[in-house]
Amino acid sequence: MHLIGPDPSNPLLRTRGGKDGRRLFHLVACWLLLLACAAALGACSRSEAAARDAARAQALLDQRRVAEARLAIRKAIAARDDEPQYHILRGRIEMAANSIPGAFDAYSDAMSLDPANREALQAVSQLGLQTGHLRESLEATEAILSLSPDEPGALLIRGLHAIVRSRLAEADGYADRILARNPGDEGGVILKARIAVRRGAPQEALAVLADYDAVRADTAAVAMTRLEIYRVMRDAAGMREQFARLRKLAPDNSDLRLDEADFAFKDKRPRDGRALIVALLADPKTGADQIAATLGIWREYAAEGPDDASLAPIAATGSTAARLATAELLARQERTAAARRLLAGLDAATRMAHDALFAAREGRPDEALRLADKVLARDETHCLALTVRADSLLQQGKPDAALRPAQFAASQCPTQVEAWMLAATAYARRADMENARRIWRQGISANPQNLVISGAYAAWLSSDGKDREALAVARRLTREAPALLGGWRLYRDMCARLRQDCLRDAETGLANAATIYGIDLPPGQAPPNGLFGRIIARDDG
Repeated sequence: MHLIGPDPSNPLLRTRGGKDGRRLFHLVACWLLLLACAAALGACSRSEAAARDAARAQALLDQRRVAEARLAIRKAIAARDDEPQYHILRGRIEMAANSIPGAFDAYSDAMSLDPANREALQAVSQLGLQTGHLRESLEATEAILSLSPDEPGALLIRGLHAIVRSRLAEADGYADRILARNPGDEGGVILKARIAVRRGAPQEALAVLADYDAVRADTAAVAMTRLEIYRVMRDAAGMREQFARLRKLAPDNSDLRLDEADFAFKDKRPRDGRALIVALLADPKTGADQIAATLGIWREYAAEGPDDASLAPIAATGSTAARLATAELLARQERTAAARRLLAGLDAATRMAHDALFAAREGRPDEALRLADKVLARDETHCLALTVRADSLLQQGKPDAALRPAQFAASQCPTQVEAWMLAATAYARRADMENARRIWRQGISANPQNLVISGAYAAWLSSDGKDREALAVARRLTREAPALLGGWRLYRDMCARLRQDCLRDAETGLANAATIYGIDLPPGQAPPNGLFGRIIARDDG
């Protein structure tokens, strides 16, 4: 390769200014060469910086400093997004952070750059199934099988895809292929058991696992599968035994502890349920979603929930988020003294919105308003402060002023049911019943499984003489959350009070819900597709 030299035929070079032309050409050529070198140096510099960031991300991951590792690998990818190994490292980091969707995205990016990368293919195959990206999962699985037709992990995922499509004979064929090569393959055995349950033969499923247990030590995977079989059978004793095993086999699985807490209350062991709730909230590693789910169980079994004396572990070791969320629940249960003790030691700014809530619950709206406004001066979107402001203004007889913060809180935090209820109340006090009903309906739509807002709306409708509509609200809750005992009690009590012929159905539904051992899936969410998820038994034909 060489630089193109001056062309003697160029008229510019044959004129009196030819020397200037040659000089100009050489200057331009040198300038372009310098630009090319600078670009190359810049690319090298970016590559080196990206490699350093990736190495740092790996070191941080090795030290379990996941949040810092995330930042480092994102910096590396920002500099060089065409390096598949960086995306694979990001996938590993997201897995360590328990972010399944994030890991799927990372491995998908790696696979788009290196379609034959086995780690990326396997991750997309497995994680796609869990996250609902079924097409991507199936394509990755088929790609693996095209390279290794008897790869057991890919055959397992292929079998699970067949179960998702209710092709149980096909799924059984994949299980047989796995077990033909290795009769002790745990995944193949579990797949075989899950197929039997879906066929309506849970005892056969237990027998499959028993044969495996006869030659293998118990594992968390097998115990979790047994747990799901007993759940389908509504066998409380069997579930009790598996939860006890899983405490030893999977001691750090907080999702299992949450599931066990809900089961303990339905199993008429409130003391165990309370202990599990407190332990989850006292664990500094419990995340925001699990805190919310734990408090949801507490609300459902409020009469049997933790008493004030049992809250000390939460104050001692719980995260700030857990302490604040628990304190809010306590305050709404009129237990402000316990809530205050829970927040002891937190700085004034951190707890100010809660202090405002305590003042509002104790009938001191002026003080509540003053504190809420101080919080909102720092953060105008603070949902708790907004709801306290709306509540305080309503207490002062100012529904017009209360409406704006209540509506803003509902738009910012749609799961904050108090915001919807306050906005509806503000409209009602303005005698604007049409908009009050609109707000109630929007709040219910945003929180279709929430007993608090459904019960409040039903009571509001009944107070306005609209009993049939109130009954429909309660009935809808039982459809959205069939395992929620509080929903069935609300429906039963309304049927009894209104002397409706739905009473027998409500009592039957309540008895049925008492043995639905599991928290309701959110409306519209498909059952888990993975190997250890909830088994939804139905007639597959």
